[in-house]
Amino acid sequence: MPSLRPGEWQAGPAAWIAPGRWFHRPLHDPGGGLMVLLKLQPRDTLFFRDGRPFNQGESPFAPSLFPPSPQTVVGAVRAAWAKQLGWPGHGGWGQEIRDRLGGDGETLEGIGFKGPLLQRGSEPLFPVPAMLLGESPGSRHSPPRQLLRLRPSAPRFHCDMGDNISLPIPEREDGVEGRKLVQGWWLTRAGFQQILAGKTPGGDHFVAEESLWRAEPRIGITLDPETGTTREAALYATSHIRLAEGVSLVMEVDNPPLEGNHDWPVVLGGESRSAWMDTVRNAKLDVPAVPLGEATEGRIRYTAIVLTPLDPGGPPRAGEPFPGLPGRLTTTCMPRPQRWGGWDSIRWQPQGMRPHLAPGSVLFMEADERDREAIKRLHNTTIGRRASWGFGLIAIGIWK
Repeated sequence: MPSLRPGEWQAGPAAWIAPGRWFHRPLHDPGGGLMVLLKLQPRDTLFFRDGRPFNQGESPFAPSLFPPSPQTVVGAVRAAWAKQLGWPGHGGWGQEIRDRLGGDGETLEGIGFKGPLLQRGSEPLFPVPAMLLGESPGSRHSPPRQLLRLRPSAPRFHCDMGDNISLPIPEREDGVEGRKLVQGWWLTRAGFQQILAGKTPGGDHFVAEESLWRAEPRIGITLDPETGTTREAALYATSHIRLAEGVSLVMEVDNPPLEGNHDWPVVLGGESRSAWMDTVRNAKLDVPAVPLGEATEGRIRYTAIVLTPLDPGGPPRAGEPFPGLPGRLTTTCMPRPQRWGGWDSIRWQPQGMRPHLAPGSVLFMEADERDREAIKRLHNTTIGRRASWGFGLIAIGIWK
């Protein structure tokens, strides 16, 4: 394995990690209270860049990452709330507003966000889990075919990564030749529910990414604010995101600081792009649930599928507990990890980049039968670092 810097880790298309030790963090629970659903619809294109430098003399191109980081969306929502509470739109919030909005630490006090998730019309869409392989039909408009699920192997492997390791293997023995991770597609609610139930969805449950949004390149040039002229190396390019009609971002909020059904404009993402935020009271994210399977020899097998970037504080390790989840991790299927940072608008400085499990990552867990109710309560909750900001949203399913 290549050497990594402190705080970094990596994964392949279907990765397993060796045993090790790391710390625990409880799942985020803001407590009972009012629950609202926020729906954000852009008025124009949106721009969500990654954490690479974009200063003069650095790379002249900045692509957009979509869906955006939970922190980006939460920051836009909290800024809109702050304006309603009297913030003029510049300078610090003041202690009273800061307290109403949960503070500015890693954990928000008394308020919790979940999401964002993608929605088309009134139907939520979900990332395709990394345990699903398929063949490309040859046309980008046709859904993947010959789908095949991965599951933890029954035998325990011994290798340089550790002892008693389970590897992801195909559920059938007809091979994986020609099959690869399903990319560029999203799942409907019904299709995702089949995934949680241990089944394989049909092609009609896949939604092409290109039908949900498209990238729009933009060219710009830097001007000197004092002279109004340009200079050498001032040309730059960005890639914006334009959502298709009816496509929006949705986020659930527990214990929001403002009550009522509010519809406000918000500044979302880079270049001060705007979106319209609708608030629906007593509503939550529509994440389908399935019954947990029967216990085998007193053990429950379940999956935790990651829906928003998850930072567990360290690399997941097979055979060890996973923070916030009962039992022990058997194995995992993960796309390439994402690195997220952000901008601290209070301290006016960038935040450090940290690796996160990408949406679509699958954690195969095994727990004691006595943990059944605790496992059920984990569905549609957030775990890991910055859980109250919407990071680490998971859905609970089963594996056989």
